[in-house]
Amino acid sequence: MSTESADAAEPGTAAAEPTAPLAPTVPPTSPTSPTSPTSPVDPAAPAAPGSDLIESGRPDAEPVRGRRRFGAGALVLAAVLVGPVVGAGVGYAIQASRPPTPLPALTAPKLTYPAERVDAAALAAAGPPPLDIDGDLRKLLVEPPSGSTDLTGEDGDGDGWLSPADRAETFGDSEQMFVRMLGNGFRRAAAVRWKTGEDVYQVMLVQYVPDSVVQAITGMIPSSTADMDVSKFPGNDESVLLIAKQPSTYARSTETYHYGEALARKGTVLMTVQVYAEKPVDRAQLEDIAKRQWERLA
Repeated sequence: MSTESADAAEPGTAAAEPTAPLAPTVPPTSPTSPTSPTSPVDPAAPAAPGSDLIESGRPDAEPVRGRRRFGAGALVLAAVLVGPVVGAGVGYAIQASRPPTPLPALTAPKLTYPAERVDAAALAAAGPPPLDIDGDLRKLLVEPPSGSTDLTGEDGDGDGWLSPADRAETFGDSEQMFVRMLGNGFRRAAAVRWKTGEDVYQVMLVQYVPDSVVQAITGMIPSSTADMDVSKFPGNDESVLLIAKQPSTYARSTETYHYGEALARKGTVLMTVQVYAEKPVDRAQLEDIAKRQWERLA
């Protein structure tokens, strides 16, 4: 009998390998890439990119996206947008629940019309008085004396009215006088002019706006009267009578003349009587014309 073990390998043959216990069957893992070899998955290893793919066996499976969270800024913006809408709705609901309030009655008086026709004369008498001097100023001018030559048609448009430009042309500095008259509130002017012998007389009525009449009259009086005789003409204590002591020269000419002027005011109208004489001015005649013209205004 042989003493060797029954399982001993026979001479010339390989020894039989011991039989190992069967390991549990593990399904093969999908490769991470088409070219990567199959490798076991280590549970402790970190998840590789794309490991959250849906294990559906589809290579084009979509990744699972996490839930979106709103930050504090988005919540504040939502509150800002929703707050006014909610407040308007609450306010509208409150107003709609209140009873309607009636509007107050109109305070305007009811229009009435007189049953009878109005007397125009009585209505005018009850109204404010008119201006001190109104209407056609030419009708208030004195008439040229008999035997004189009427020169009124040579001034302005020949109708007795004088514009600011017509008035300014009678002065040496026409531009400065034109600006001064407009600044003094010039409204209108009417004049009459005649010639007696070699003396020329001009009577003018210049009306100004009420707010500027005092300033305009003050501006017509020369700033210096040292070379003039200053007095008043009879019948008006507020008048000014000026007679130059020395002859003057016409603008843009060498011809000389003797000058005299009388000024007075009636309301908004300035009255001027001017004389351009070849010889010294006749005071009595100048005073007479000024007095007659003042009486027509008064």
